[in-house]
Amino acid sequence: MNEMEVNPLTTGAHIYWLSNRQTNQFAVAKALPKLSQPSAIGVAIPATIQRLALVPFRVVLGMILLAALGICSTVIHRSRTQLKASALQYQRISSEIDSMRRSNTSLAVDIGRIASDPTVIESSARARLGMVRANDIVVPIGSLESSSRSELVSFVR
Repeated sequence: MNEMEVNPLTTGAHIYWLSNRQTNQFAVAKALPKLSQPSAIGVAIPATIQRLALVPFRVVLGMILLAALGICSTVIHRSRTQLKASALQYQRISSEIDSMRRSNTSLAVDIGRIASDPTVIESSARARLGMVRANDIVVPIGSLESSSRSELVSFVR
């Protein structure tokens, strides 16, 4: 068997990453040759620390505070913008609710009037259902053959 071939019966079929690890490490070493040597890393880290030691503590603290101030101001600005948008949305929805409540109260008054006032009940029955009283005289307008729905006029005696 090859070194890259995996026998699932004897090895468990999950060792490909173990056999492929060496090739990946060599590829990184070829791409970054100076960092792959331990002596280059050992030299680079102390040099970086020495450069950072030249920067005064006040400058580092000032940069940290300036970054914190920038983050805080961005968060505050964003939250204020969201607060204004939500306040406008709340006002709009409140006005819609008020108009719907006024509409509901006027409809409730209309329903109460339709259910209890006999003249409103009679006018609704005449207009919507085409009903007439027993003592009314019905006069058809237009010929019955010309249209399937004839308009009727009722006269009250």
